[in-house]
Amino acid sequence: MNWIKLSWHDKLQHHMLICSLWSLAVILGAIDAWYYRHNMSPDGISYLDVADAYLRGDWEMAINGYWSPLYSWLLGVAMMLLSPTPYWEASVVHLVNLVIFLGTLASAHFFLREFLSCHAERVVRHSEEQNLISLPGWAFWVLGYVLVIWSSLNLISIREESPDMCVAAFVYLAAGVLLRIRRGLASALTFALLGVILGFGYLSKAAMFPLSFIFLGVSLFSVGNLRQALPRVLSALVIFLLVGGPFLFALSKAKGRLTFGDVGKLAYVWFVHDVTPFIHWQGEGNVGVPKHATRRIFSAPIIYEFASPNMGTYPPWYDPSYWYEGVRVGFDWKAQLAVLVENIRGYFRTFFESVQSGLIVGFLILYTMGRRGWFCVRDLLGQWNLLIPAMTAFGMYSLVYIETRYIGAYVVLLWLGIAAGVQLPESQQSRRLATTVSMAMILLVTSTVMGLNLDRAYTVGRYLLKWRDPRPHFQWHVANSLQSLGVEKGDRVASIGRSFDAYWARLARVQIVAEIPKKQAFDFWAADPVIKSQVIKAFASTGAKIIVADVGSLITGEDWKRIANTRYYVYLLK
Repeated sequence: MNWIKLSWHDKLQHHMLICSLWSLAVILGAIDAWYYRHNMSPDGISYLDVADAYLRGDWEMAINGYWSPLYSWLLGVAMMLLSPTPYWEASVVHLVNLVIFLGTLASAHFFLREFLSCHAERVVRHSEEQNLISLPGWAFWVLGYVLVIWSSLNLISIREESPDMCVAAFVYLAAGVLLRIRRGLASALTFALLGVILGFGYLSKAAMFPLSFIFLGVSLFSVGNLRQALPRVLSALVIFLLVGGPFLFALSKAKGRLTFGDVGKLAYVWFVHDVTPFIHWQGEGNVGVPKHATRRIFSAPIIYEFASPNMGTYPPWYDPSYWYEGVRVGFDWKAQLAVLVENIRGYFRTFFESVQSGLIVGFLILYTMGRRGWFCVRDLLGQWNLLIPAMTAFGMYSLVYIETRYIGAYVVLLWLGIAAGVQLPESQQSRRLATTVSMAMILLVTSTVMGLNLDRAYTVGRYLLKWRDPRPHFQWHVANSLQSLGVEKGDRVASIGRSFDAYWARLARVQIVAEIPKKQAFDFWAADPVIKSQVIKAFASTGAKIIVADVGSLITGEDWKRIANTRYYVYLLK
């Protein structure tokens, strides 16, 4: 889009269009943040615990082989500035997520601006040579924005307490810089900016470490002159290491080996080698011997104890890399092939059983009506600087495990790369076709976003009108009740059921030191009184002050007290 040639009226219309899209995004994002304000995932609890370690200067505990630091830093800053009460802690986390979402929108705007500038130059070049047209500029802006909004709110989501929205922001920024380099603006400053972006991307999530080298490789070939590009790419690499290197060095020192993070290794043994996932690996799977296994102190039902070392609210999930130290990563081609096939099926469901199926149909129509035969492939491959990072990310995750939040930004790069490859013969019919199909795809994505958020909007609106919370904060009620029972900050507690979700423990500032996992909980409730008495004594031996059971149904026995109208019961240990 050539801004110099635009009239003031066109510029005004463009700014009104962007403001409308931003308004839609902000409203939908705010609705999501408010609707999920009491939510807290197991990952979010760990990120908050790591943030606390940074705030109190406990560097030994803060350096974590599983959770990357940037998201915890952002949460720590928010907690320090706002000092929320326990009731509002989760709300502050989702406020941070909303702010990150707005930052992602700003990053996406930079990317779309560079994308349109790069594409406009290419269209001018091709139209002079071959008399071809592309999609209209407004269609790229609107389609790009609604894809970013849909990807951010529905693939990544504000409700998730994770750094994936941060990663999306840095992916958009890096992609925008690549397009800027391809346009010929390949100054040393541009490459330095790319290095900074990739460095912070790595601090957001360890998966960005290998992908950063893909972005650097694409930047090398985007210049067009390798001799000129190589020194600048090396300077970007140095800056990338300067930004991310201190954490990499501290982590490697803490682990006693060179590592940029253990999340990839653990995901591989969990999902490919079928090792006991997430918690309580005792050496199963013939892939090594655990150096720091959780201790099994009762066999039927199974009780695991993990009072030491002192790690956050729920130690087994505070730093899984500690508890899985000693696991070996091997290669089993049969297992790898099975996982690859399953993940390809997952991609199929993601792309063909959702709003993206409509995009596939729309672009098939445009490419077919272009009647360019194999030149369509050339047009598509011409977007290699967007497609290579996207396809590499898809391929990397397909080898281990995929979730939509991992690939949200790369889906946007893929579709815009495909959109940029559309070339139609110059004619009035082609212009009508491009406009009609573009509007249909935009309406499809927009209606999907609105439909998926309609129920949440209704719930939030009802709350604001009646000032009655339809989604009460049960976890806070549990934490509050524990305090009324004499449980104090820093006390040890035991758990029966799903300790992963024990946000009440975080809010009460207590530590879970032993548990009967959810799969074995029924064995406890079905046991005879003698076994139950032995289990309670085993829990008491860990130093726990109280047992909290996540049950969901009525428990018989006068020693178990139900907490308000929640599904939780407590047993005070003598």
